[in-house]
Amino acid sequence: MLISVTLHLAVSRFKAPRNLKTSEPTKTSFRVSWDSAPGDVRGYKVTFHPSGNEIDLGEFLVGPYDNTVVLEELSNYTITTKLPLVFLAGVLLAEKQCVTTAKADIVLLVDGSWSIGRLNFKTIRTFIGRMVGVFDIGPDKVQIGLAQYSGDPKTEWHLNAHATRESLQEAVTNLPYKGGNTMTGMALNYILQNNFKPNMGMRPDSRKIGVLITDGKSQDEIVVNSQRLRDSDIELYAIGVKNADENELRSIASDPDEIHMYNVNDFSFMLDIVDDLTVNLCNSVKGPGTVTHLTSVTDPTSSTLNVRWEHADGNPRNYKVFYVPQPGDTEKMELVSGGTTSTILRNLNANTVYKVTLLPMYENDVEGKRQSENGKTKPLGSVKNLQVTDPTVSSLRVRWDPADGDVRQYNIIYVPVAGGASSMTQVSGVSTNTILRNLQPDTEYRVTVVPVYADAEGKKQSENGKTKPLGGVRNLQVTDPTTSSLKVRWEHAEGNVRQYRIFYVPATGGAEDMVRAALRKKPYCLSRPVQLPTLFCTFLVLTLLFCGFLFNTLLPSFTVPRVPPRNIQVYNPTPNSLNVRWEPASGQVQQYRVNYAPLSGIRPLESVLVPGNINSAFLDQLVPDTPYSVNVMAVYADGEGPGIDGKGKTLPRAGPRNMRNLRVSDEWYTRFRVSWDPAPAPVMGYKLVYQPTGTKYCKCVGALYTLHNLLPGTTYDVQVYAQYDGGVSKPLTGQGTTLYLNVTNLETYNVGYDRFCIKWAPHRAATSYRIKLNPLDRQQEITITAGQSQYCFEGLSPDSLYSATVFVQTPNLEGPGVSVKPTPVPTKPPTPPPPPTIPPVCKGAKADVVFLIDGSWSIGDDSFSKVIQFVYSVVGAFDVIGPSGMQVSFVQYSDDAKTEFKLNTYNDKGTTLSALKLIRYRGGNTKTGVALKHVYEKVFTLDSGMRRNVPKVVVAVTDGRSQDEVNKNAAKLQHAGYSVFVVGVADVDFVELQNIASKPSERHVFVVDDFDAFSTIQDNLVTFICETATSTCPLIYVNGFTSPGFRMLEAFNLTEKMYASTKGVSMEPGSFNSYTAYRLHKNAFLNQPSSYIHPDGLPSTYTIILMFRLLPDSPTETFDIWQVSDKNHKPETGVTIDRKWDCFRISNRPSFMTVFKRIFHGSFHKLHILVSPKSVKLNLDCQEVAEKEIKPAGNTSTDGFQVLGKMSKSIGSKGESATFQLQLFDIVCSLGWTSRDRCCDLPSMVREDFQKASRDQLPVAPAVRKLHLSLGSVGPRGEMGLLGPMGPPGPQGPSGLSIPGEAVSPSQFSSCISQKSVAGCKSFRTPNRDYSGYLLSQEL
Repeated sequence: MLISVTLHLAVSRFKAPRNLKTSEPTKTSFRVSWDSAPGDVRGYKVTFHPSGNEIDLGEFLVGPYDNTVVLEELSNYTITTKLPLVFLAGVLLAEKQCVTTAKADIVLLVDGSWSIGRLNFKTIRTFIGRMVGVFDIGPDKVQIGLAQYSGDPKTEWHLNAHATRESLQEAVTNLPYKGGNTMTGMALNYILQNNFKPNMGMRPDSRKIGVLITDGKSQDEIVVNSQRLRDSDIELYAIGVKNADENELRSIASDPDEIHMYNVNDFSFMLDIVDDLTVNLCNSVKGPGTVTHLTSVTDPTSSTLNVRWEHADGNPRNYKVFYVPQPGDTEKMELVSGGTTSTILRNLNANTVYKVTLLPMYENDVEGKRQSENGKTKPLGSVKNLQVTDPTVSSLRVRWDPADGDVRQYNIIYVPVAGGASSMTQVSGVSTNTILRNLQPDTEYRVTVVPVYADAEGKKQSENGKTKPLGGVRNLQVTDPTTSSLKVRWEHAEGNVRQYRIFYVPATGGAEDMVRAALRKKPYCLSRPVQLPTLFCTFLVLTLLFCGFLFNTLLPSFTVPRVPPRNIQVYNPTPNSLNVRWEPASGQVQQYRVNYAPLSGIRPLESVLVPGNINSAFLDQLVPDTPYSVNVMAVYADGEGPGIDGKGKTLPRAGPRNMRNLRVSDEWYTRFRVSWDPAPAPVMGYKLVYQPTGTKYCKCVGALYTLHNLLPGTTYDVQVYAQYDGGVSKPLTGQGTTLYLNVTNLETYNVGYDRFCIKWAPHRAATSYRIKLNPLDRQQEITITAGQSQYCFEGLSPDSLYSATVFVQTPNLEGPGVSVKPTPVPTKPPTPPPPPTIPPVCKGAKADVVFLIDGSWSIGDDSFSKVIQFVYSVVGAFDVIGPSGMQVSFVQYSDDAKTEFKLNTYNDKGTTLSALKLIRYRGGNTKTGVALKHVYEKVFTLDSGMRRNVPKVVVAVTDGRSQDEVNKNAAKLQHAGYSVFVVGVADVDFVELQNIASKPSERHVFVVDDFDAFSTIQDNLVTFICETATSTCPLIYVNGFTSPGFRMLEAFNLTEKMYASTKGVSMEPGSFNSYTAYRLHKNAFLNQPSSYIHPDGLPSTYTIILMFRLLPDSPTETFDIWQVSDKNHKPETGVTIDRKWDCFRISNRPSFMTVFKRIFHGSFHKLHILVSPKSVKLNLDCQEVAEKEIKPAGNTSTDGFQVLGKMSKSIGSKGESATFQLQLFDIVCSLGWTSRDRCCDLPSMVREDFQKASRDQLPVAPAVRKLHLSLGSVGPRGEMGLLGPMGPPGPQGPSGLSIPGEAVSPSQFSSCISQKSVAGCKSFRTPNRDYSGYLLSQEL
């Protein structure tokens, strides 16, 4: 094989390597060698590609001391003799140096075990050479030592062994390979005891850094030894290759893992991480406080510049990139995250110099040092190699090579050279050819192509082209005259005739008319008839104009008498309208003219026109209580015929009033919703009239209505009437159109001798497509799945005319067909078309949605693309993407999880949908548990864009059983109140899906048969997500169920993680030792803005759940357990403890309710307060004690405050607060939860003894003023029911001695409750009962 090799210099200012040679050729490989380049070489990059094909580019990186490489697996490159392979060998110099004056002592710990191998150890030497080459080596700068380990460690050189970079690089080149076992723990202890020592060169004022490089799991203990290094202020990096244990690497490396831990799948990938590693090492050497260095403004196009910089130290929060044209004063700014080191400035002016300034921003808006650099955009480009080819009698094809830059579209302007009007057509920016049609025969045209950019046009390029001259038909015959028609026959003209046009005009004069005749692709000699429309004339002149020929023929004909419309009826009068209908007139009627005028002459004559196939009209805007004359006449092609008269009278005005603002919404394929503003006066009802062409339907409805069973893709006229006692109102009119259920962009390609193919844009609602092939002599049909959007027909008859029709099918519908004929010129195979625009169906939805997608090997590339399309369709159904609506994140997982983009990455639907198409399939094992943990810890965070008090939704898609444990991490998501939906494909473990998903399972678990069946569940999934997202309450986890509500303890930071940072709060044991309670000390005054807890106010229906205990030092004055106030701290609602009467007071503006109940500080008590628009109900310790009707109240203020324990006498924002214990405080947005709660968390719950207590035993309080309610006498015991199933074991109860209170005997208890005054009763307990007095009062 003859191979020609050319050497190019990668960077012009550096000297290139010399004497490039190739040797040892085989069928798939050969060796490349060269002489080393002079200077400070960082490494060599060898790029290679087939000659003449620079797209299939290969690349290979080697170290600075290598001068040969073997290129293998070249079978993909089509190499033939006389087709040389061109190579590019470049010198990569150390352009990115670590510039710092800081001192650092770095010890490299290199695995030299047998599992490495000599060839891979050579790669490690190259990796180390590039890593250490960025540092300035010296006694007062950076010192680097190295130890190699296997069975036993060995110091290759100490920190002070090499005082220059050249000496250190030479030592790296000559590093020997040791061999042995992998004893990483021993090696870590070795460098601590032997290398990080002052006598070995370690300096007291330098930063200490250790770097571990290993390829396998350690054979000894590493946790303790690595911790000793970190305890000695040594920063550790861990680099794993191939078989390294990632968990082991994390335990060795310092925090955070993203900076200090690296793991690659093979030694060949080590050089891919060296740049990122050296940047992080350099930052570790520098320490905090270093400013950013703006590296370059590169890669210019006509509208963009690429800005790159080195990462700033000190953990910047974000970067501000300012840019302004020079000259110019309009400065713009881009904001990028603190972890980014590059960005692209877009929508810039062409051929313009920009000054770019970089400013790092830290916490509390602290600014770093500004760095500036200039960059210039490229000038606008023009197309190249413009050609005008393939002329026909009426068309020209235009081809070109694309212009440089981001071209949005091309404008093609064409004008006859001899003069005439210019025309223009447009194609997309990715097109490089088009066909100009409807041109004049035998005419030369000047064709100009202009590229159009985002904000300007490029340079024009022009070229001339000429159409072919016309041909002509032969043997024209006009035969078979009748009273209304003639037949025309002819022999086909030569050439590619597209259509015949036949012009004709009455001999006596009149307007000329024309018809078009269809034709066959192949000319033939047989005559072919064309039926003409009916003509009313004595003589007919037929003129056939085609290819420049005129034919005139005079033929006799006969007129036909015209019969006018018959049986006119004027009916359905209203005060402002009349309906007219009639029987049709004879002949080809084009329109009917309906003339009408009041008989009194108070208005002039008016008229309306209706199509010739409609035999009715609606006359509106008439004068009430007025007789009208109506005349209907037929309108023909040559004039109007005779008319017919009728009469009608409008109704008197009876008080109907008009409505306004007819709205059509929620359009679907078979339905849409009609709504309107109601009439201002009381009405009997509304009449809704809707009709497509030729049909009318009527419904009697309320204030809005959804019309069902409509035709897809059909426009309906809609009229709404208000019905009164005296008649109906003037109609409110409008139109609604159902969504089109047909394919778009249908076209043919690969048209061959006996075959052709069709393609179309997929339809989102399709479950299948029916394809109908229509030849002239036979008919074929086939049905394909919705996952296909193209089909090829094989084995067809050559030189025959075919047409293909595609119908969209759903489970219940089939849309109208769309047809296409094969194009004469074969086209290229189709690229996958973009999905259609998805109409939004989630109005006002607001949630944080995370799509957790299985990317394991079992999915495959094709199926993964279908999953992406499924997610694309679901996201497309959301109304608004961004902070004001739905935020979307995408996580792909296999062995580990990767966040493809965060919740706050994209703020509009377009960029979000575009980002989905860029996600690439990963492959690996199915670790669903790891992925769920990643979502809980890394995705639902404030840094990633998670919003407070917004529903959190997870949509997981998987095709198999997880290879790790999922229940624990799934429970975390559910307990956090996240709504988890799971979609399983094919062979899945349904029980595992139920454990992952939220409850109930029938709403949150979906299973499909294959990856083509997502459309069967898509609508339901979107509906459930939107219902969750439109809830005014976030989701919380309560006893195994995900319910809408509010965690009020979390809102006031009363959690195990946050309570320590809250003043005046301590954590104590709760009702059982396993429960936690929080003591609010005196004047803790915990408060939060209402907008933080309830941004939309309280719901109309909710349940307050409180569990608390009063303490001996709780105040005797009245205080609010929970209070909601306005911005002026005026109470609006809350729960109050009134110690004067020992009672609860539940207030809800403007109603007021008081419920009394003896409360003793020794026991926990549980409140359920059920609030609805009409009533408030109180349950105490799971016993219903009172219910009261209330008046409807307005919602709470969103700009006010909420306080725990506020003293009622306290005024203002910093008043006094009470001390008590609070174990539970939730607000559930429903009334049904109380029935599920059994108060199992109350150790002193009294049930049976409460029922046995008689009415006389209950204490009577003097506080009752108006209404006294108490327990009546106990009725007879009913029959014992069937024994129920055994329940699960309850929690271990506490020792009775742990319950505060004074122990008494049963006799003491009896004497206490027999007293007439409750003032003498204290909290007390018997060995197995907790008692309290009981009193109920209601203030009306």
